[in-house]
This record gives sequence, structure tokens and C-alpha cells, in this order.
Amino acid sequence: MSRSHFAVLALLYALLIAYASTLVGPAGPHFVALDPGIAWQRFLATPYVENGSDQRADWMGNLSMLVPFGFLLTGSLWRPAGSRVMAVVTTGALCLSLVLAVKYAQLFFPPRTVTLNYILAQGIGAALGIGLFAMTHGRLAAILLGRAGGGLEPLMFVLQAYTAALIVFLLMPLDFALNPSDLGVQFDRLPGVLTAVTGEGRPAVTRVVLILAGTAALLPVGMLLTVTRQRRAVIGRSVPAATGRGFLLMLAVFALSTLVISGSPSLLSLLYRTLGIAAGAWLMRYLARADLDRVRRGLARAAPWLAIPYLGLLLAVNGLLSVHWLGLTRAANLAYPLGVLPLFDYYIVTKAEAAKNIVGHVVMYAPIGVLLWARGRPSAAGLTAGLLSLAIEAARYFRPGLEGDVNAVAVAALSAWGTVRLMPLVWWMLERVAPPRAAPVPGVIGWRERARAAQFRTVRGVEAAGDIEEF
Repeated sequence: MSRSHFAVLALLYALLIAYASTLVGPAGPHFVALDPGIAWQRFLATPYVENGSDQRADWMGNLSMLVPFGFLLTGSLWRPAGSRVMAVVTTGALCLSLVLAVKYAQLFFPPRTVTLNYILAQGIGAALGIGLFAMTHGRLAAILLGRAGGGLEPLMFVLQAYTAALIVFLLMPLDFALNPSDLGVQFDRLPGVLTAVTGEGRPAVTRVVLILAGTAALLPVGMLLTVTRQRRAVIGRSVPAATGRGFLLMLAVFALSTLVISGSPSLLSLLYRTLGIAAGAWLMRYLARADLDRVRRGLARAAPWLAIPYLGLLLAVNGLLSVHWLGLTRAANLAYPLGVLPLFDYYIVTKAEAAKNIVGHVVMYAPIGVLLWARGRPSAAGLTAGLLSLAIEAARYFRPGLEGDVNAVAVAALSAWGTVRLMPLVWWMLERVAPPRAAPVPGVIGWRERARAAQFRTVRGVEAAGDIEEF
């Protein structure tokens, strides 16, 4: 993307932060007039609060919220041939200005909390975003422009980034037990962890889908672990060897997850994540010998048939396969009015739950982008996913005990649109896994073609069989 693209996205994200931090509240927008001078004095007296471990998740959520903004704003100021130190300093100053401006504005929207704790958290998040851009922008630009190194290098970089992001996601909200008291509480929870089931308390279909999704999420990790690097990256590790390494990695992640205060670790996850890694390792070795052109044609032919079970699964996960429905009047009376306020449903839950909700909807509607890309109709992906999500979220209002989520419509449209835009790049990287196939040399006829021609050679107007044996 150009610097102007980064600037537009950074501006939109800044507006999103300002909106979510002020207008979205427990009772909706709640502006209280306050003398600017008095507000300034209160702002200068912003305290540092000794919060307990129960506030650590919120602190980490505030930190994570500023990482994308730091990344995008750095991209808008980064000059390949200019002073990068100046770009970093300027970006840091602008990020801090946004954080302070939003915190000052929050004084006019009680009961928002303004403390040095959250200013520090958001400042660290912005700094992480700046550092992330500085470390990765060169490789990302090369991959997106198709100028990355040969062989598996582009795919390896993407798989490494995905694995790192996945581990962070699995450990959200990163509120680890850090003192003896918290560690004691986590130790007391261990017996329940050993018997916990993923998605416990949810419908059976949802639990199955969560386990399958959790398994599929580890496929890229298994693909990465088959690659060995000596002088260059090659697929040199067997499926059992990659699976063993993956098991040790997931064992470490599981051990860390037992220290997450607000987490819900499950020993069962260690099993299906390891299976996902094994499947990913097998998939990587399959791609090394597969004809991807043939795979893509098969996917294009199967797309209409795959759409049928996909829609059924989508309805089941959203609780819409039922005979119990509400009438229009009752549904309207039970609907929560503030639920139609953008981002409100994300505000009333923890930031970790909001992030998982967003990721869940991204995964739910990404298949639309894949199927329409395979069918050669990429332009319809965003609109199709948006309309489908709108119908599903509207239908949820008519189901007893369910509520629609207006945010899901935008997330679904962006998910399908982004997926269809990324699929050519993903396919290009996958094609580099397989060794190049020798193209037929023009003008050179193989023995089968010559034999076929000899069978029907005409001699003085009479068809005669050729001497096939000589070929």
C-alpha cells in the first residue's frame, strides 16, 4: 500500500478509537457538560491506581487496541529513502497525542475511567505497533509485490507470523498470574482444567464446530514445522517429526494457558491441536507433489455443492435451525435498543471476548471469499457475505434467548472481501511449494503422439497401420 493508503486507514482507526472510547457507554452516549478549564485541571491530576489482578485483562486489552494504530500510522510516515528515526519519533508523538486527547475527552463522558495505568498501556501498545512495522514492512512489501526470495521463503515468513499471532490469540487476554496468591488460585483450578470440554455449556453443534475450527487453525503451524533450513528452506521434516515438535509447542502453550487468570484451558485442546499440526504437516508434503491447477479446477467445480453444507453449518452455529420462533411484536419488545449501536456489543463484554467474537465472525464468513474466488467471481464476495450476515443477524432477533449483532455485518463483509483479495497471493505462495513442472518443448512430439499418427498413416491413399513398435 502507498503511504496515503496507510494514512487513510490510520485516520479511520483513530476515529474508531475515539468513538469507542467516548460515545459507547453502558447506557449509550452520555455527554456531561464540563468547564474546559476544570476538565484540564482534572486531567493534569490523572492518578495512577494500584489495580488488582482482576484488572490486568482490561489493561492488556487497552495495550492491544493501540498496536494496529501504531502500525498503520508508521506506514503513513515511513519513507524508504528518508530518515526512519524521524518517522518513528513523529509517529510516537502523534500516537501519544491521540491517547492523551481521547483520555481528556473521556472526562466529558462518565463513567469512563481515566488513569495513568491505561495511558501507559496504550502508549506501550502504540510503541509495539511502530516496532512491528519497522521489523516486518520490508518482507511484507516484497511478498505482496511478488518480489520475495525464491522457494519457500515467502510462505515461511507468513507461516511464522501466523504462528506467532495464533499463540498470542490462544493466550488471550494475557492476564497471567504473577504473584503467589494468583498462582495458588490457578493451581486449585487444575483438576477442572483436566476434565474441561471445549465449548462447555454450548449446543453440541457449536462445540463440534469449535473443536474442528481449533484443529484447522493449527494446519499452518504443521506446515511450518515440516520446513527445515540449512542453506535454504526445504521440506525436510517428516510428518511424525513435525507432529512431535508441534506437540511440545502446544504443551508449552497449554502450560502457559493454565496461568491465564480469565482463561478457560482444556486438556482436550492439546489433543485436537496436535492433530491439526499433524494434518498440516501432511498437507505441506501433499502440496509438494500436487498439481495445484487441477486442485483449483476441482475446487471451482465443487464450490456450488460446498456452499450447501456451509450454509447449513452457518445456520446451525447461529442457532437458527429451530421450530421455536418469536412473532414480530414480541421480538421487537424483547430487543435491546442499545444493541443496534455500533460496537456496543463489544463494549459490554471483556476486550478478550470482543476480540474472539470478531475473529469468530471473520472465520465464519471467510469461506465465501474462497468459494467465490474459485468460481471467478471475486467482486461479489463482500456484498454476498454482508447480505448473508444481515439476514442471519436479523433472524437471531426472532429466536428466543438470542440477539442479533449489527457489528457482525461489517465484519462479515470485510472478511469475505479481504479473503478474496488475499487468495491470489496465498495461491502464489502455495504454488512455490511444488517443484516446477517441466513445460513441453514446442515442436517436440512425444512417442505416444508419433505412434498415434503412425496408426493412421496413409500410403498411396490406403490407410495402413504404422510400425508402432519402432516408437
